[in-house]
Amino acid sequence: MNKSINYSSYFTEWGIIAGPCSAESELQVLETAAFLKQQGVVILRAGVWKPRTNPEDWQGPGDVAMEWLKKAKQKSQIAVATEVKDEHTFQVAVEAGVDVLWVGSRNAQNFSLLEYIGKATKVTKQTIILKRAMSASLVEWLGAARYITRYNPHVVLCERGVRGYSPDTRNILDLQTAYLAKMQSGLPVIVDVSHAAGRTDLIIPMARAVKAAGFNGLMVEVHPDPKNARTDSLQQIDFGTFSLLSTSLALVPAV
Repeated sequence: MNKSINYSSYFTEWGIIAGPCSAESELQVLETAAFLKQQGVVILRAGVWKPRTNPEDWQGPGDVAMEWLKKAKQKSQIAVATEVKDEHTFQVAVEAGVDVLWVGSRNAQNFSLLEYIGKATKVTKQTIILKRAMSASLVEWLGAARYITRYNPHVVLCERGVRGYSPDTRNILDLQTAYLAKMQSGLPVIVDVSHAAGRTDLIIPMARAVKAAGFNGLMVEVHPDPKNARTDSLQQIDFGTFSLLSTSLALVPAV
């Protein structure tokens, strides 16, 4: 296993991880990486293996996209992050030099996978982002994190909203429980405003609220052409909107 730089310290105060919901082509990944680097973003996110509700839906580009992330990292000097969903994808990502790995909501209580990742990163101390499961309580979320942190303490928790009854947003952004997670765990907590809102018109106000509340950072989906994105087109912002987001967030002091 390749030794990786630990990026947990990036989220000690305030940091942003951004990029497309899905890596769709080499050009798309490289274009997004170059733009985000210019905007001061340190970590590019891009989904490669997409766990989908319907098996007939597009599952992402798969292993081939590792070459795209490698090129983005080399050309733009930006760290790269992707979601892993099993032992195979974890190994492929690590061998490709992916800097930050995240476990999505669907696997956030897959305890055998979490423990495997914890043991596998015990020496390298690679940064792992653990999203909150779709309906997880605080106890369940922090318990899931312990499957990793008892071997590797460099875990960043990610609130991504929980299931609710309202059809107006994709999820309910539960900042109260997320802040309790920050206080009780001592771990950095970031917020995925894209998955929480499911719509672009809420990204900037929710992001401002996240920073003002004293969280450690954002995960936000950014795409060069959101209307034609292959996944989650309604929640991805374009480059112009991300620039507005950056300007708006600069006016909000980090707590």
